[in-house]
Amino acid sequence: MTTGERLPERTDLVIRGAHLVSMDPAIGELRDVDVRVHDGAIAEVGHRVKAAGEVVEAQGMLLLPGFVDTHWHLWNTVLRPAVGDAPGRDYFTVKRAVAPHMEPEDHYWSARLALAEAADAGITTVHNWDHNVRSPADADANIAAQLDSGLRGRFSYGPPDSSEPQIPNDLQDITGLTERWPPERLDGRLNFGIAVRGPYRTPPDVCEAEWGLARRLGLPITMHCDRCLREADCDRCGLDRLEPLGLLGPDVQIVHAVHATEADIAALARTNTRVSVSPMTEMRTMGFPQITELLEAGVLVSLSLDTLAMPTNADVLGHMRTVLSVEQARRGSPLMTARRVLEMATIDAARDLGLEAITGSVTPGKRADLALLCMDELHDAPGWDPVEFLLYVAQSTNVDTVIADGRVMKRRGSSTVIAPAELSRSIKDRVGGLLARAGLAQAVASSA
Repeated sequence: MTTGERLPERTDLVIRGAHLVSMDPAIGELRDVDVRVHDGAIAEVGHRVKAAGEVVEAQGMLLLPGFVDTHWHLWNTVLRPAVGDAPGRDYFTVKRAVAPHMEPEDHYWSARLALAEAADAGITTVHNWDHNVRSPADADANIAAQLDSGLRGRFSYGPPDSSEPQIPNDLQDITGLTERWPPERLDGRLNFGIAVRGPYRTPPDVCEAEWGLARRLGLPITMHCDRCLREADCDRCGLDRLEPLGLLGPDVQIVHAVHATEADIAALARTNTRVSVSPMTEMRTMGFPQITELLEAGVLVSLSLDTLAMPTNADVLGHMRTVLSVEQARRGSPLMTARRVLEMATIDAARDLGLEAITGSVTPGKRADLALLCMDELHDAPGWDPVEFLLYVAQSTNVDTVIADGRVMKRRGSSTVIAPAELSRSIKDRVGGLLARAGLAQAVASSA
């Protein structure tokens, strides 16, 4: 495993003649606009910008900030061949069987595959929510994969999958993480957080130790609130009970919150606690995400894919389209517009991760995390709204060019970082052995 060997150089360039959806209210949406990138940052937005370096012709294209994913278990991408509809092949059963057999190389290539799909889909920032760190080497493998991918992100350090409640996160290794990975090794693209199980899945001493360490180190905290109603015999989400304990706040991200009550949502709003929702996985195993209720209460909501094991893929446009359709059917709120959902996947997601000064909008001074999408003849129809086209019509195949931190990661539809065939071979070399160690190879083969 290596760090940074394959990344293209940051180059000065001008994106010429795009239709810009900036996600910055001060800039808005502009037609036939140029964006100049210098030293990895957005240097200028305007008309007829003087060319410097490479010129990317973007007439007939939509220019956006790169999408930001706020909760993604990169380690379990390798579960794809094993997860399915057959008995004993559901996500949770397979995850628990495979997790103890993961080796650092498995973590690395699983993350690389997910991140390659992210870049292909226009996602330039990923929160790697790792709830299966079994050793410091596993953490290092994930961090190396994120840096090698060229994308921006966060690595949130969690405990081994299905570990006993009384066993805390590896607090010693979390403390030493910044010594092994000082800022100069992180290329300005990666930061760290702590993934906790929380007070309903761990005893008070573990919960206090993990929250206490995170706050002493200034690390953001993230916690699932998902299937606990059935797994921990809770009578409700109980997030409002965390407020008087000091366990909510702007440094805390709650994931899913599908069963949150009005009291829970009010507590989240009062404390400026953020929520990441994963609509596709939630609707399969948990229930309907309460996106409208959270937004109406003033809670910051962002979008995430959760996992690339069934039933999801990295098509963030498809996920946003699902959010719009489900929320309109479920609540019919005027809040749920194409632009509002796009905010949840860009600038609000950046705010969730504390990165709004760095990414999430096309703003001079921010890093150049950008996505260009092709607009065919249908886009040019009179009166067509480009954001509504994006949310209701576009697909991942429309993503033409992706720039992450000033590096061109995808050009004219092809990756500049890693050949898909090479990546596929690397993954296949690992998956067979992993499934065999987990005792799943025969079951997968017999159901193929």
